[in-house]
Amino acid sequence: MDDDEWHVPEDVYHFPSVLKGHKELDDVWDLPETVREIYTQSVQATKDGSNILAGIGLRATIEAICNDRSISGKTLDKRIDGLAKAGLISQTDAERLHAIRFLGNDAAHEIKNADSKNLLIALRIIEHLLVNIYILDGEADGKLETIIKTSTQFLSLLEKKLPTFTAGEEVPLAKILGKEMRRFHGYFATHEKYLVDQITSGAYTKLTLGKLDLYAGSKDKLQHFVVP
Repeated sequence: MDDDEWHVPEDVYHFPSVLKGHKELDDVWDLPETVREIYTQSVQATKDGSNILAGIGLRATIEAICNDRSISGKTLDKRIDGLAKAGLISQTDAERLHAIRFLGNDAAHEIKNADSKNLLIALRIIEHLLVNIYILDGEADGKLETIIKTSTQFLSLLEKKLPTFTAGEEVPLAKILGKEMRRFHGYFATHEKYLVDQITSGAYTKLTLGKLDLYAGSKDKLQHFVVP
C-alpha cells in the first residue's frame, strides 16, 4: 500500500450469527414450548456475545425444565437435586447443573460476564439434558420397549391388551400384560394400585375388581380383574 492510500478497517459479521464449535439440536420442536423458548434465546444470546444474558438464560432453562416436570423446591439447588431423586437425571448430571446454577447466579446477582468457553460447555450440558429428558424419550416411545412409568403409558398399554380377552374372564394383570410385565421395572405396584383406585371410584370402567387369589403358582395372592 502506498503512503497516500487510505486503509479502511473492516469488521466482518455473520448473519445469522454462528457459534463456532456448536451444533444446534435437530429436534428442538420436540421440546415443550416454554423450555424451547428460553433455550433458543439462550443460544442466541451466546451467539451474540451477550454472555451475561446467556448465563442467566441457561440457568432459567433448568428452572423451566423443573417447572415442566413438576419438580418442586424453594431454591434451584433443591430442584436440581429433585430432578436426580425423580430419576430424570444422574447424580453426575446434577453436579454439572449445579455448575450452571453458579454461572447463572454470578451473571444475575453480580452482573458477571461468563467466559465464552465456559458458556459453550454449559450449553452442551443443557443440550445433553434436553436430549435425555425430552428428545430420546420421544424417539424411543412406540419404537423401543421402554419402561412404563406414567399412568397414561400404563392405561394405553393395558387397553391394547384387553381386546384379546373375552367378557367374563377373571385374571390378574400379569396374565393381561404377559411379556410386557418386564417393562414395569419397579413401577408395577404403583400402577396396579392406581387401577384399583380408578375402578373403585368409577373413573375406569373397562375392567371391574375380581377376587384375590393365587395364580400360576404364585406365592402370594394376586388381585384379579374381570373383563365386563
